[in-house]
Amino acid sequence: MQRVQSQFRRATGTRPIAVALTVAAVAATAAWAAPVQADPSATSIQAKQKRYTATRPLVIDQRTGRARMPTESELAATVASLATLANRESAGLSQSSAVGGGIAVDLGGGFGGVMLARPAADGSWETLCVFTFEEGAAFLGLVEASE
Repeated sequence: MQRVQSQFRRATGTRPIAVALTVAAVAATAAWAAPVQADPSATSIQAKQKRYTATRPLVIDQRTGRARMPTESELAATVASLATLANRESAGLSQSSAVGGGIAVDLGGGFGGVMLARPAADGSWETLCVFTFEEGAAFLGLVEASE
């Protein structure tokens, strides 16, 4: 197990956790639903109106192999990726009558969970499937910056 973790650490380099977010989200989306069309204008309101700060290391440093705090650009990329992947915009979804008087809503391939990964203190990775920006931010240790 240690060998696999070591190889994974070397393979990840200094890329921010946003890379892990993207890879996990693509895999989860492919497994659960049709591909989701990404609309840059649909980025979550949370990411557009608020600044975030990291409270825990999210990036593996290529030189040392240890987890470190993200830079401002890595943090911005992580927040933007999470906001896009966790976007749960329900406006414009088509509804139809279902058998028994219910209402069926075509989710259009959206609303699947987003798989996140963060480095653990012991050098392994912790993962969690989240469904909202807030859940993802809490798991990654992102808090709204006080101005």
